[in-house]
Amino acid sequence: MKRAAWREKAARDAIRARERAELTRLRLALTHAKAHRSHLIREARATCKRARLVLRERLKERRAAERLRLRREELAAREAERRVSRARRLMAKRQGTREVEQAKAELNAARLAQQAAHRAAARRQVEGVPRAARIHESDDAARRDIPVELQAVWDKHRNRFKSGGRRSRAEAFLEWAEENPGEVVAIQSADADREVARLVREHEAAHKRTKMRKTKAELARELAAVPF
Repeated sequence: MKRAAWREKAARDAIRARERAELTRLRLALTHAKAHRSHLIREARATCKRARLVLRERLKERRAAERLRLRREELAAREAERRVSRARRLMAKRQGTREVEQAKAELNAARLAQQAAHRAAARRQVEGVPRAARIHESDDAARRDIPVELQAVWDKHRNRFKSGGRRSRAEAFLEWAEENPGEVVAIQSADADREVARLVREHEAAHKRTKMRKTKAELARELAAVPF
């Protein structure tokens, strides 16, 4: 009996030992499985992170390339628009230049025609007037443009100033008078002296007629009234 009990106990102990060993193996297998799972999870996370970073860089590069492409297209469109605008402005300028030149040509033609008509009319009017009358009319026209204080000088030298050219006779005379002030003053002084002599003669004749003597103050007032 004792031997049978011992064998039975030994069998139970062996079974328990195998069970404990199996449990230990299973526990180790579970630990290894958990560790492997954690490793796989970490690897998966790392892989996903790397993939995400790579994808982010790729997307960044794509967006940069897309922006560059859009920028190039925008610049190309602007350049094309500028070329079209320049071409339009050039065409408009050429068209406007042609119109301006045409208008200038028409204006010049009309002006030349009017000048020719005026010259012809002037010739027709002048041909019917004697030469002396024409010269007299020209003198009168110039005299109207000359100041009163210089008209005596003009009367003396008017024959040296001829009409024609871009300057009128009055303009030519005034330029000469400006360049020759000494001669102008000499002529004006001579005229003043003649006027004074005339007044003195008139005064003496009046004195002889009336037998009256005027005072020096009256004579001075008369001399002061002389326009020079």
